[in-house]
Amino acid sequence: TGSFIAKRIPFKYELQLMEKIDMPLGTSGASPEMVAYLNNLASRVAPGMSLDEGISVEVHYSDEPVFNAFATVGGNLLFYRGLLQEMPHENALAMVMAHEMAHVNHRDPVAALGGGVASLIAVSMFTGMSGLADRFMTQTHLLTGTQFTRRMESRADTEALAAVNRLYGHVGGAGALFEVMGGIQSDSKAIPNWLERFAVTHPLSEDRVNAVQELALKNDWLVEGELTPLPPDFLRWLSDR
Repeated sequence: TGSFIAKRIPFKYELQLMEKIDMPLGTSGASPEMVAYLNNLASRVAPGMSLDEGISVEVHYSDEPVFNAFATVGGNLLFYRGLLQEMPHENALAMVMAHEMAHVNHRDPVAALGGGVASLIAVSMFTGMSGLADRFMTQTHLLTGTQFTRRMESRADTEALAAVNRLYGHVGGAGALFEVMGGIQSDSKAIPNWLERFAVTHPLSEDRVNAVQELALKNDWLVEGELTPLPPDFLRWLSDR
């Protein structure tokens, strides 16, 4: 029900909902350079994606040591320091960025929050947001309630890989994040604390590593190519709090 309604709601109503909810995203004032870089990367990834008309994203940064990134209502993406410090190169980071942008484009955040939230936004198209946001939304619900299905994750992976190929001319390094997570899982039966939150919203499976290779072969994409390094000041930005 949530998916059916979400795809039929103009994106501008998601934006209006977020304007009505007092929900800070990220760490206020932390590393303006990192915020600028992440948003610039999103703007470079976007032309390689078939974003629906009116869809836009804004990337936020949190200096918490949490291995996570996620998309929420209104095209808001949140990237944590714990994830960014594990990025080996820009190609891997672009894959994560494109993946989260694909969730926004597919309207997955609204769909995942359930039919009640989707219906709320639909009702707002005719009645306005006054009073409705407080009744149906809480900050915690928006931040922790978004759990995507495996189908949503697979679809986002596919679109993200295509975007990475368009940006760099190959998909080399795109699966690095999944390889890192797979290696961590194989080393221990228990998921480390720093990875646990990411695992809640991003199912961990070696199948996702294999899927990158299969998609590349199917579409005749180069699986190897020159990897783009992260900016020279990237680590400094991470420590700028």
